[in-house]
Amino acid sequence: MNILTTTLCYPTPGHPDQGVFVQRRAEALARRPGVSLSVVSPQPWCPLLRHCERIEPQSEPLSAMYPRLFSIPMLGWATDGAAYARMLSRVVARRRRAGLPPVDLIDAHFVYPEGVGAWLAGRRLGIPVVVTVRGKIVRLSRRAIRRMQIAAMLRGVDARIAVSRSLVGWVHRVGGGDLNVDVVPNGIRPDVYRLVDRQWARIALGWHHTAKYVLAVGHLQRLKGFDRLVAVLPALREALGDVRLTLVGSRRGEWWFARKVRRMIERCNLEAGTTCIDFVGPVGSEQLNLLYNAADVMVNSSRSEGWNNAISEALGAGTPVVATNVGGNPEQIRSGELGIVVPDGDMDALAGALRSALVRSWNRPRIASLCGTRTWTHVAEEVHAVFDRVLAARVPSVGLQPSSDVDNSATMMEAAT
Repeated sequence: MNILTTTLCYPTPGHPDQGVFVQRRAEALARRPGVSLSVVSPQPWCPLLRHCERIEPQSEPLSAMYPRLFSIPMLGWATDGAAYARMLSRVVARRRRAGLPPVDLIDAHFVYPEGVGAWLAGRRLGIPVVVTVRGKIVRLSRRAIRRMQIAAMLRGVDARIAVSRSLVGWVHRVGGGDLNVDVVPNGIRPDVYRLVDRQWARIALGWHHTAKYVLAVGHLQRLKGFDRLVAVLPALREALGDVRLTLVGSRRGEWWFARKVRRMIERCNLEAGTTCIDFVGPVGSEQLNLLYNAADVMVNSSRSEGWNNAISEALGAGTPVVATNVGGNPEQIRSGELGIVVPDGDMDALAGALRSALVRSWNRPRIASLCGTRTWTHVAEEVHAVFDRVLAARVPSVGLQPSSDVDNSATMMEAAT
């Protein structure tokens, strides 16, 4: 089985922490018997308007290429799907000219532009397409023209994978309630995210032995809700004393939001007379596991989610989690043994849950034993089963014929661009 995995969200030499979850799944798939997998991760580019540094193809840990994707700023939300299809078609054509084995299946991550582009290219090339739906569908389906493209794609691809049950509802809302969707949540690396001695972790990090630490992990973007945590910290400190907030993650996000959060942090630290909030930026996986183990609680205050990898990692390390009830969060925190789920946007509930979590005695070995068992190998096994089913159902010489509605939608999209 020759798989072509494609997404904009994949590690690059300049951004090695980007799309690691896609890479982990692809690596696990590539280790399965009879599977050959390569990655295409295009880089948006537009003459004079959008600069794109050329990235040389990579051979490790997977074969990956980074072609340019023509994307017009301010218009890409409507035209990037068709542009993505043309890019993929050129990649497949070059593979054929180079005498490489034919692509048996396109594995697209995210619905737009990747899913739409892969579907259009697959129709043109006679290659089956499976799209993995992640949390971005919530935001990407708001614009009518783009939502129409996503809906047509969801109805036209050979299979749909959602990383949480909550996203199945979004697939049905956008594409139709009759669509079949396979739910395959992400995994973790239990060799990395594991329970270690908590006091040793605190000493290694240089943390104060009597302070209570709240940890949050994510990009510095509004979606992840770091501003909510900074806002509730003064009340936590007033109620419980020395409570400190550690923010971990990349600085990718809206510039205005980053400036807002920085100012909130400066003001909070100034009023406290000490550094009670620390933004440490991105860290390696081993360092992140130390942070999970050292923290009293991990918190996810996101405004939207698909399947939050930090929650899975924290639980795998035995750390209780407080999270908003968005996306797959309630599916991950499936019992009171693992943490507390609060209504999204309810700041009083968020502060109250954090107070409760910080004074409660948690069974951390129990949390780790319940949540540290789903590996990327399990994920790959489930995804591979979907791919096998798709290829078995596909007529080799002709392929599945799309319905007239789907065919017309695709023709209109291609003609419009």
